[in-house]
Amino acid sequence: MRFSSNLFLTTLLLISTSALAEVRLSAGSGISIIAVNGVEVKSDSLIGNNVSATLPNGISQILVNYSAEIESSGDLEIETANPHIIVLQAKDSQIQLSAPDITRLADFNEFDKGQQWKLTDSTGHTIRYKAKPLIKEGFQLSRDYAAELQRFNQSGDALSINNFASINRSSVRSSINNSASGVEINSLSSGSADSDSSMNLPERLLQYWYLKADAETRERFKTWIGNK
Repeated sequence: MRFSSNLFLTTLLLISTSALAEVRLSAGSGISIIAVNGVEVKSDSLIGNNVSATLPNGISQILVNYSAEIESSGDLEIETANPHIIVLQAKDSQIQLSAPDITRLADFNEFDKGQQWKLTDSTGHTIRYKAKPLIKEGFQLSRDYAAELQRFNQSGDALSINNFASINRSSVRSSINNSASGVEINSLSSGSADSDSSMNLPERLLQYWYLKADAETRERFKTWIGNK
């Protein structure tokens, strides 16, 4: 899965001025992390499932999917839900994403609505979130998650990157509350920019992602800069 340079630059805007600090995300049984803030997460297992990822401090968007063994006519079949987009807020912590233990198809279909995830930090406290399935209509043999996520993030959806990128460009003060229709992130408002840093925000973001990249990506980036 490859993402465009425009989406990469948009992703940079997501990181708050505390970007050099990190949140460590771990996924529970049956869950695979596909992307973080519009950027593909490389596989950290032989079977291709991504079970951990690093998030910057602040608000982040993750794309995940979930598979479970569902009993059907006395047999067990593997069912995979639509990928889900989850938006959460965390800072300097280790967090765990888990799903309920599902064995019935009816329960699995209910889970696919996106409101039964559980996020907890290392102390066991619940982290609130907002989520929805990324649905592709019609017959499909396979899915291009990169293209689908890029289109979603260019939309005006409440969970799209463009909707909250401006919030993460400055320090964030937020009130995160439950609602009757699910778990939502509400009342996000921008505070003053971090004036203590000797570097400006673009410089900090570029350093952050450069240090995260592998050697091949760094060389491509330097070549791209040299041609500008």
